[in-house]
Amino acid sequence: MRSYSLVWAAASGLALVGVSFGIARYGYGLFLPRIAETFSLDEPTQGLIASGSYASYVLATVAAAWASGRFGPRLPIALGVAAAAGGAAIVALAEGLAVLALGVALAGASPGLVFPALSDWVSIVAREEARNRLFAIMNSGTGAGVLLAAPFALVPAELWQHAWGAFALASVLFGAGAIALAPPFPPGRGNAEAPRFALVDLVRPAAMPLYASAFVAGLTTAVYWTFSIATIFEAGGTLGGFARPEIAFWALTGISGFVGALTGDAVNRRGLPFVTRGTLAAIAGACLLIGIAPGSGGAIVVSGAVFGAAFIFVTGLLGVWSLRVFPERPSAGFGATFLIFTFGAMIGPLAGGALSPALGREGVFVLVAVLTLVPCLLPRRTFAGVAAPAGRPA
Repeated sequence: MRSYSLVWAAASGLALVGVSFGIARYGYGLFLPRIAETFSLDEPTQGLIASGSYASYVLATVAAAWASGRFGPRLPIALGVAAAAGGAAIVALAEGLAVLALGVALAGASPGLVFPALSDWVSIVAREEARNRLFAIMNSGTGAGVLLAAPFALVPAELWQHAWGAFALASVLFGAGAIALAPPFPPGRGNAEAPRFALVDLVRPAAMPLYASAFVAGLTTAVYWTFSIATIFEAGGTLGGFARPEIAFWALTGISGFVGALTGDAVNRRGLPFVTRGTLAAIAGACLLIGIAPGSGGAIVVSGAVFGAAFIFVTGLLGVWSLRVFPERPSAGFGATFLIFTFGAMIGPLAGGALSPALGREGVFVLVAVLTLVPCLLPRRTFAGVAAPAGRPA
């Protein structure tokens, strides 16, 4: 594919991830203090709504992995844009708890519809040596979406739902380009020798460390996205002259997420095991800082900057890893990986909300930090079954 076409694919994919992940999915955490105040939500209910969003992501991921492999990436991407816009619109209009939860769940389905299709899009338009970089650039769109959403949290408290109306409009505007450019046909079309792929192939031994890492990463990062703003807000954290330090923290998280565009290059240079362990350690450190010093401006800055980059890295790493483990059916392997990631993400806020009354939010973050380090104990030989392009470290 010509280089200018790859540039357009990267830009439209980045925008798509921005609205589906950075806005539709993580907007709930950004506005949680306002949402909790408006609807009088206690901590377990806050976690339950967040987990409902991740449950819809699970169902959407299964559907998208099948649809993209059968009909091509364009269909699930179009459905993902519709879910982002529709979910945000419902939140904007919600007057009761049930309607709010429905809107959050529908918006949460958006990235589940989009993400498996991205892997097929990349495999169709890019040669093998360019896939890591293209996927990493698209994946860094989460940071762009988070950054775009942050200023909307500064609206007066009584107008916060207007921001979600703007999110619905942004989803349509930024998602339209991806719908137009995404291939309308599945990978391997016209290839009579393409290998058959069965569900049993998803449980191959090389995938087990991938799945374990995905589950832990999903659980721990979901706790961060859901409760970090509320923890900083309740701790009365200060950050220079900012009247709303938690919003500056969110914007910083988004800005640092652009570093995640380097994920593919980092894997190519240093290898998958090294980069994966380093990224998980960084996430653990970011969680620990929120747990021990949520009121410290310095801790807020470091935690947000580190987590923003590390989150994009870890999702990019899981994508690159799954492309290597399942080269013959990218969307199926990718979908399975992020299905397990989302099972972890569904459990994380639910468990975090349930444990908060006993441990406090800070205690939950310390516990999460320790848990994040568990996959780092995997021996290097567990990565041995992962093929890498010739001349590059595994």
